[in-house]
Amino acid sequence: MERDITKVLEVLTKDSKYHLNIIIEGLLIGIVSGLIVSFYRFLINSGESIVFNVISIVKTNVFYTVLWFVILILMGLFICYLIKFEGDTAGSGVPQVTGEVKGYIDANWLKLLFTKTIGGFISSLGGLSLGREGPSVQLGAMASKGLSKVLKAPNTDETLFILAGSGAGLAATFNAPIAGLLFTLEEIDHTFNKKVVFVGLIAAVTADFIAKIFFGQSTVFKIASPNIPLDYYWLLIILGILLGFAGYLFNRGLIGASNLWEKYNVPIELRIVPTFIICGICGFFIPQILEGGYSMVNSLNYLIPGITIILLLLIGKFLLTILSSSSGSPGGIFFPILAIGAYVGALFSAIAIPVFGLNPTIAYKFIIISMAGMFASTIRSPITGIILVTEITGSAHTLVALAIVSIIAYMIPTILNNDPIYTSLLNNILEKRNQHKYEDSTKPILANYTVPLSSSCENRKLNDIPLPDTILVISIIRDDNYIIPDEDTVLKYGDELYILMESGRFSKDNRKIEKIIYDGKV
Repeated sequence: MERDITKVLEVLTKDSKYHLNIIIEGLLIGIVSGLIVSFYRFLINSGESIVFNVISIVKTNVFYTVLWFVILILMGLFICYLIKFEGDTAGSGVPQVTGEVKGYIDANWLKLLFTKTIGGFISSLGGLSLGREGPSVQLGAMASKGLSKVLKAPNTDETLFILAGSGAGLAATFNAPIAGLLFTLEEIDHTFNKKVVFVGLIAAVTADFIAKIFFGQSTVFKIASPNIPLDYYWLLIILGILLGFAGYLFNRGLIGASNLWEKYNVPIELRIVPTFIICGICGFFIPQILEGGYSMVNSLNYLIPGITIILLLLIGKFLLTILSSSSGSPGGIFFPILAIGAYVGALFSAIAIPVFGLNPTIAYKFIIISMAGMFASTIRSPITGIILVTEITGSAHTLVALAIVSIIAYMIPTILNNDPIYTSLLNNILEKRNQHKYEDSTKPILANYTVPLSSSCENRKLNDIPLPDTILVISIIRDDNYIIPDEDTVLKYGDELYILMESGRFSKDNRKIEKIIYDGKV
């Protein structure tokens, strides 16, 4: 133990190689994550093109139609096989990464890179209403975990690699490096650790650069719109409320559907195969709601349909996304959520614009704003949502309106005691596995916690805080100065605590530490 503490203290000292090492780490993480996620992004784009071409061919021929549905059934069965082979292949991937960081999950990174990539591609070929973003986060995290193993990085650095890789994955799939970093900090890590920020930013920018080499420098969406007159900013309050309830309904619907599958112990084959069949049927009658939602949102840039069509597409996308995700098929809900938000905005503008005599092109502003609002109400990461939508649309002048809607949309489900969607999905995963910790490992892990404003730990001695006996607070960073603490050290707001613990007890001890520091349960 003393040797481990010595190594950690050496890492924390300001030697000349320290910053060079973390720059190199960030670059390597960004390169590996960027290459793997770019390949996955290419596969998903190809799958989307293939499925729409196939539908246009087979729907005019009965024999081809039957053959196509047989292929859909086989694809569904193969997905089931992949999930049985590697359980973490199922679903979005973001909850699994959070579980990995928190110590609840220890995935086989090599198996998962293979199964998630293949599984996501097949889900795309089947037209499932799932996006590439969640899997990209997971692939970036697992590629970086593998990198830490190959480089034989210290055990305490593995979490850093996973965090930086997850943000790099999102950056590469969206061409949004700042949003990638913020998503890591706001949704997965829940801290603003300086080392995570520094390494994560380098990794995200590097991964984004690599993705741009393959896919160009254009934003994901090219949506231009005029500003909303200040006299009508009060409409944003109504829009934020609508999006808040829409996010609440989506979260309740997805978790409710997932729980329903589990309640009746429905075999995975009877979840996924019917989902592929239903998506196949939708492809013949309402193909716009298939896939992640890129084409669905992009079509609004050319023509905003009437209220009836908007409502039909919105409800269809809403229900198909819940079905696709709750079935356990590999794929994310990130992009579908943005698509649902865009169509809530389109529906709102179709009503508000004629009623108040606004410029019709303002509809595009409501569409952009609504994507961020829906993100905030479901995922509960408003800052990431604001920056993400800004980066993928190039609408930097919309920040104030984005913030207003996102804050209100965030508050509604929070007031209604609705958990963020990824938190609920992670809880479901852990309950299903009944596996919250790994007792077979005693590797040291260095965890970092920042004392927040108004924490019950603020202005208290370490000796008076009931931290677990199995952990050791080895260092505190305060105002860029390193402090070796003792039992009489008083904690201050903004202190960064470096705590050494055993990986076998990480999930249990981490949960207790977070409750003490962040929830005020001292």
